[in-house]
Amino acid sequence: MDLRVLEYFLMVAEEGSITHASELLHVSQPTVSRQLIELEKELGKPLFTRTHKNVSLTQEGLLFRETAREILALYQKAMRENTGAETLAGDIYLGMGETGSVVFLMEQIAVFRERHPGVHFHLISENADRICEDIEKGLLDVGFIMRKANPSTFEILEMGLRETWGLLVPEGHPLENATSVTGKQLRREELILPENSFFQSELLRYLGAGAQERVGATYNLIYNAFPLAKASRELIVCLGHPGERQGGLIFIPFANGKDAYASLIWKKRPVQSPALAAFLEHIGHTVSE
Repeated sequence: MDLRVLEYFLMVAEEGSITHASELLHVSQPTVSRQLIELEKELGKPLFTRTHKNVSLTQEGLLFRETAREILALYQKAMRENTGAETLAGDIYLGMGETGSVVFLMEQIAVFRERHPGVHFHLISENADRICEDIEKGLLDVGFIMRKANPSTFEILEMGLRETWGLLVPEGHPLENATSVTGKQLRREELILPENSFFQSELLRYLGAGAQERVGATYNLIYNAFPLAKASRELIVCLGHPGERQGGLIFIPFANGKDAYASLIWKKRPVQSPALAAFLEHIGHTVSE
């Protein structure tokens, strides 16, 4: 399968028109149409529903669009890796959640880039579930997560950083002056939980019977949940540090001290890119000091 055909497919899928896509690709319309027909024959399934004015993706086409994006992303990533340069250079794709512990990692990236300015970091905010999936697919090189990972799949570096589970409470809420909070105290509160399935099951178990019915929303990126919490007076369940304040919200830990620990994870393979290997060595040395 020619990678150019994947580019044609994605452009047509985005534009909804072979004519418009052909103009943007600077390729003749018959060429694009013929390549798409050949792609459908090769895959043995229809990717588009065609009318005289436009095209739209079939269900099979929607599924293949994700595959095509992943294939092209992997190819582009491989092309950017520079393994033969005299000075260290390359790209590192790093997935991470939005937690306070990320500050330490960013400080170390800054130190590393002072020594190796040819290394470019792509910082991607995702939850731990998606980070693990994207590392396995090869879309991410390394991930910074606040949960356990499968040691049979990933190399794991414990960072020695800890955060506590608790709540972000809007100012003026009856709980704002509490030093800690129990699951029992939350039985009448509406909650906003993290989207991460591992964390959700753990937290719902802690919060007790009926907690699922009190979940009004979930979040992937926590900062997007701040305006909802302030507008609805709902409480955000998240990681933090006692007394921490964010966007007019106050962090209160759970009474039992339920903690999460930061790890750096990457896929097990015989050889890493020079840039990633150097960065992992730098982080490993810093953590062990």
